[in-house]
Amino acid sequence: MFITLEEFLSKYLGKSKGYPTDSQYPGQCLSICKLYIKECFGIDPPSSGTGSAYGYWSNFPSPLDTVFNKVENTSDLIPQKGWIGIMKPWDSNPYGHIFIVADGSTKSICKNWAQNWTSKVFQLESNKYTYIVGFLKPKDVIISNSDPTMTTEETNIWNFIKTNQITEGQLREGYGYVKDGTVANLTKQIADLNTSQKSLEDRISILESEVKASNDLVASWQTTASNANQKLSKLQSDLDTANTQSNVWKNRYEAALKEQVGKYSAWELIVLGVKSLFKK
Repeated sequence: MFITLEEFLSKYLGKSKGYPTDSQYPGQCLSICKLYIKECFGIDPPSSGTGSAYGYWSNFPSPLDTVFNKVENTSDLIPQKGWIGIMKPWDSNPYGHIFIVADGSTKSICKNWAQNWTSKVFQLESNKYTYIVGFLKPKDVIISNSDPTMTTEETNIWNFIKTNQITEGQLREGYGYVKDGTVANLTKQIADLNTSQKSLEDRISILESEVKASNDLVASWQTTASNANQKLSKLQSDLDTANTQSNVWKNRYEAALKEQVGKYSAWELIVLGVKSLFKK
């Protein structure tokens, strides 16, 4: 996993570092730069081939060329934060010097973080450009979006980076995710989640249809029950009417019978009763 320059500085400023371990070449300028290349750019820093810091410029050993371009020092050049500056040897120093460019540099003073300049400790320094031969500039640092050779897609990418203030470290981390398959794995996970979501949505749709069908059936039963209740009420009403009419006719019959019986004498009623017995 790559770290940003800011994370690197927070981790190592004020310390004396060696490379590949703290017990090997501790406090040397090339040690801290190799550590920077390893942790912030994700490549194994090569040997200089000369036993000196200057070899990183004169030999430019592989794989430095996969992440850096060489930029010669000129009187008008102001190096940018994060570049690696290299000094050639001079009479009192046959090894040259190497450092990480800091912000705040001008045409006359190069601000930088380094070991083995005024101290074995990794700290901020200021140097003139007298012995500086050039710089290793990270390839994915875009200086301007005005390059006429940039395609529309490249311009859009640049605008996205600029608008969202994406740092070099974040770009490298993103590249690392693509390279180690993290993005592919995340893409697959997203696709699987989308498939699961679609399956759940289909199931929900089926359940909603089933609920609707059940609700329709319940509504139908409720309508049938309501109609049956209405019919029952009508039948009860008709029955009450029939009972009322039956009582009316019964009362009329009994009254008429009573009136008819009243017309006969006791002897006539006895005779009628005897006749009815013999009729059987």
